[in-house]
Amino acid sequence: MIGLVGVTGFAGAGKTTAVNHLANLTGGRPFYLGQTVLDEVRARGLSETRESERQVRIDLRSEKGRAALAIPYVDEVAECLKNGIPALVDAIFNREEFDLLRSRFPSGPARVLAIDATLATRQARLARRSERTFSADELRERENTELKQLATDAVIAAADYTIHNEQTLEEFYCRLAEFMTRCA
Repeated sequence: MIGLVGVTGFAGAGKTTAVNHLANLTGGRPFYLGQTVLDEVRARGLSETRESERQVRIDLRSEKGRAALAIPYVDEVAECLKNGIPALVDAIFNREEFDLLRSRFPSGPARVLAIDATLATRQARLARRSERTFSADELRERENTELKQLATDAVIAAADYTIHNEQTLEEFYCRLAEFMTRCA
C-alpha cells in the first residue's frame, strides 16, 4: 500500500503532475493544500492575485500555525488512509504540514517525495503554463519566501525519495513508477 505521499518541491518542479499521475496509477485521491489559500482569498472577497494569495498564506500560518494549509484536510486524509485509499498531497512546503496529516493515521505508510528541477527548467515551465504563470522575478520571490519563511529546502533535503525532473514527461513517469515500486 502506498499510503500517504506528500509531494514537495519548488514551483514548477512538477509536483502537480506527479500527484495527478500517481493518482491515475493507484486510484489514490489528490489533495491540493493550496486550495485552502484560494478558498480563503474568495471568502475574504479579495481579488485572486499572486499578492493576495501570498498575504493570505502568511496570515493563515500566522493565525493557525505552520500547518494551517493542511488543517482542512486532516479528516479526509485520515478517512482515505483508513479505507486503503492512497492520499496524495500537493504540496508539502514545511514539515509541520506532513506531520499533521500523518498524525491521524500514524501506523500507515507515509513518505515525502521531493521533485527537483533547476531554476531555468522551472522558469521555462511556468512561463508556458496556461494558468498561474510566473515571471522569472515572481518565481525568485516565491522561492525566497519558501526558503526563508517555510524552510521548504529542509523538507526537500529530508525527503524519503527524490526525483530530478529535467527529462521528458515519459521519463518523469518512469521515475514515478520506480518510486511506486519502492513503496510496495
